[in-house]
Amino acid sequence: MIATAKVLASVLLPWLTWGLLAAPVLAQPPAALPLDDRAISLGRWSVVSVEMNGRPVDPDLLAMLQLHYRADGSWAVLFQNLPVAEGTSTYHQDASPKTFEMATLGSESIKPSRYVGIYRHDGDMRILCFAPEGKPRPEDFTAPRRTGRTLVTLRRVAEP
Repeated sequence: MIATAKVLASVLLPWLTWGLLAAPVLAQPPAALPLDDRAISLGRWSVVSVEMNGRPVDPDLLAMLQLHYRADGSWAVLFQNLPVAEGTSTYHQDASPKTFEMATLGSESIKPSRYVGIYRHDGDMRILCFAPEGKPRPEDFTAPRRTGRTLVTLRRVAEP
């Protein structure tokens, strides 16, 4: 189950996003987000739904995942509260729709990856749509088959 979560995290995290999303050079620290988007993104987010290449991901697996966004633009995917993937994101909140680049940092079991995407906020929800670097950046919030796109919906987790 953890191996499945790590594979899923390496593809999603992108979402995960935001973090749900990539510094031009991984060795460089990510740029800080503008205060308004940074304030919106900080903390933990549960995964409501994920569609990858036109196929939904099992909701029982998603229920065990969370995304934790940090003030420096980095993020971590948590599986049952244990980190399984980490990365950085760069956001462009002045674009329409808002855009991001994301990079997973890689680990023993996850290869480093880069993604390009779009995002929006709707109350306590964040919606991310992204594709692997080299594929076109999504222009809408859909993930049809054979596009390589992932569509992620996150909900803010209430702080205890």
